[in-house]
Amino acid sequence: MFCSECIDSPNSTVGSYGSYTAAVAGIAAALQAVNMVVGGKCVNVFCAVRPPGHHAGRDLRPMNAISNGFCLLNAAACAALYATAPQSEGGLGLKRVCVIDFDVHHGNGTQDILCSTHDSRFLYVSLHAGGAHINGYDDGGNGSETDDNLRRSLPGGGKNEGIFPGRCGDTSPHEGVLNIPLGQKVTAQAIGNALVSQVSPAVEAFSPELIVLSAGFDAHKHDPLGMGGLSAEDFGSVTDVACQMAFKSCSGRVLSILEGGYGVPCCRIKNDLFLPNNLVNGGDSTDQADGASKNLAAFKILDLGDDLPTSMEDDVPIPLQQKLNRCHAEGFLECVKEHVSSLARHG
Repeated sequence: MFCSECIDSPNSTVGSYGSYTAAVAGIAAALQAVNMVVGGKCVNVFCAVRPPGHHAGRDLRPMNAISNGFCLLNAAACAALYATAPQSEGGLGLKRVCVIDFDVHHGNGTQDILCSTHDSRFLYVSLHAGGAHINGYDDGGNGSETDDNLRRSLPGGGKNEGIFPGRCGDTSPHEGVLNIPLGQKVTAQAIGNALVSQVSPAVEAFSPELIVLSAGFDAHKHDPLGMGGLSAEDFGSVTDVACQMAFKSCSGRVLSILEGGYGVPCCRIKNDLFLPNNLVNGGDSTDQADGASKNLAAFKILDLGDDLPTSMEDDVPIPLQQKLNRCHAEGFLECVKEHVSSLARHG
């Protein structure tokens, strides 16, 4: 399931018997977190929920996306709706909520739910990989035939090219949406410049009473999707800036909800790789022959202890295993650590 966001198939989002329950629990966690932050029990909260949600909209495959991008229910959108619903309807009655989404993909589901038309209660901000020069251009008939042919020749000019979820994040349809596509690969310089020059002024002008972060970590430099160049420390800096915005506008109120991020080492390698049994099962390979040890040294695993069922294997191709192996040095877990550490500093 690592790359199904990029597969042209309406069935690329799958689940298990526990997926719906997990998604509902994620919504419940987000709503409880809103209660805690708005009720003054804490300044900020991080909800480590799965599956992610920002591609889930009012209907399946919102805004003409080719799939639902791993997402079942949209916790960020639900939190914003709950926070702004009138108290007479069971909500908290806030007037304005800002959602800032820094997942490497545009949160088409969140935009679809909150901002399909302008709603003065919401400001949706997304910093993501993409852009018209990557995802292609709509043929509006306004340009010359030469211009149209040039556009089609560019990366993303074809119907099925580009970055998921497509062109919906390349432009901002009204003042309640600020989409900032950052090119083929999200870099620290690009996201930093966007936060300071575009996002901060927009958030200050909107003056939200709560900021919701759609916290995706798939723009990390070791994420297998390969669309980011950020370090774990960079994600801490992004969080610092978001918290500073919150202190200016809403007494620091921040609700962070986990979205994407797939840079986790394999937890158990498949048994059909002709590896020594003790290495496959997570043992020490020092008793193997020197040659075998050198050849197999790349296949390290993530130790999950008793939490990992004995029957579970990571059924992923060897090239992908090698990419994920880089995450032993730094990956998704380190990104989350930096993010949470920043929230704690500002809490």
